[in-house]
Amino acid sequence: MRRRAFAVFVAAFAVRTLAALFLRETYTVLPDSQEYLTIADRILAGTGPTLNETAQAKRPPVYPFFLALHRWLFPGRIFPIQMTQAFLGGLSCVLVYLLGRRLFPGPAGGWAAWACAGYPLLVYTGPAILIEGVQTPLLLLELWCLLRSQTRWTWGIPAGMAGGLGMLLHPAHALFFAAVLVYRRGMFLIPYLVTLGIWIGIWVGRNYLVLDRFVPLTTQSGYALYEAFGPEATGGTIGHRMALPPRGVLREVEYDALLRRKAFENVRPLRVARLALEKQRRFWSVVPHAEEYRSPIVYAATLCFVPVLALFIMGVWQWRSGAGWLLLPIAYYALLHTVFIGSIRYRLPIEPLLILLAAWGAGRNLTGSR
Repeated sequence: MRRRAFAVFVAAFAVRTLAALFLRETYTVLPDSQEYLTIADRILAGTGPTLNETAQAKRPPVYPFFLALHRWLFPGRIFPIQMTQAFLGGLSCVLVYLLGRRLFPGPAGGWAAWACAGYPLLVYTGPAILIEGVQTPLLLLELWCLLRSQTRWTWGIPAGMAGGLGMLLHPAHALFFAAVLVYRRGMFLIPYLVTLGIWIGIWVGRNYLVLDRFVPLTTQSGYALYEAFGPEATGGTIGHRMALPPRGVLREVEYDALLRRKAFENVRPLRVARLALEKQRRFWSVVPHAEEYRSPIVYAATLCFVPVLALFIMGVWQWRSGAGWLLLPIAYYALLHTVFIGSIRYRLPIEPLLILLAAWGAGRNLTGSR
């Protein structure tokens, strides 16, 4: 088992390293990347995880500190960051292998791990300076620890650590613990929730000291909701093209609250339903919607999702009780993006889980196993 896992890791790491070497930096350093790199540079300058004086809690801290460490060790260089993310990509494939072996009889875990190692969309996005390169292994690690905690409750501690880091990496993960609470009860929840609370408590305390307000994760939630429901909402990314209400002299937290109010002013049942369908169409899309990503290489990477989606549906149709742990984050992120904007990018953290269920579905049909 260890040899197979190591082989998968080496293959995944090698392919992602080649992607980082051959893809131009314009493909990997995106607008979001620039913000994170700016925050990382400000951390090194001693001003803390802030974008500027008027955006002191716009982004959660994990990815900026991750980048700051690399900027400190390798000043001005992007490639070392990509190498670490390639390592984490390899680790993700190993975790897929371990999840598959624990949940399913037969070769599904091995098939899925090898598929993830060479899956074009994961390889293509691996070198990008975006949080998904860290979010994916953290989600898989949290799931692995949660599975182990069902037989040994102390595994709830590392599960909470991975989940807490995931929340401080991407606010979208903030309510995943609630999905876990609904799905399964047990002693593991005590260490899991306590560890989560410690991680979040540190950041909440920092935000209170800096902003004099209770800010659990970020002051970006108002913007995200305004983009999702505001008067110009399309279901997808609008970004700099979106006309925002004037900020005036409002402080960061107050402006965040204003954007939330303005977003909810546009909430009407039929419009929300129409936008939700569009968000789901974009989330599950097999082709990119953003013009800057419409190139042959991106189309080739995204179209590989077609067989994965077909086999995933087959795997879910042939339900097995243990697979609920895999469907939990899939359902969570899919439902989340009926509220917030939809994009292929936001599907990336659950893509390995879709591949794992697809591999199991393929194995059931090829071998006829039950």
